[in-house]
Amino acid sequence: MGIQWQGIFPALTTKFTADDQLDLSMFQKNLYAQLEAGVDGIVLGGTLGEASVLSTDEKETLVKFAIEKCDGIPVVLNKYK
Repeated sequence: MGIQWQGIFPALTTKFTADDQLDLSMFQKNLYAQLEAGVDGIVLGGTLGEASVLSTDEKETLVKFAIEKCDGIPVVLNKYK
């Protein structure tokens, strides 16, 4: 799938709980704020070096969660390793 790199693609921060688990509730809150602002796509794992420290399972969870919530808006993952 080709992505039209036009418009705004913010890099979302990855939220964690106090016990170092993905905080999907806080992630969703941030994601919805971006979507409501009218972004053209989102980038995951692209802020503050998350891509280098997220496990493959965490990346997969974030991508699947974001795709489900974004309703066709492009979701890009910074793969890094």
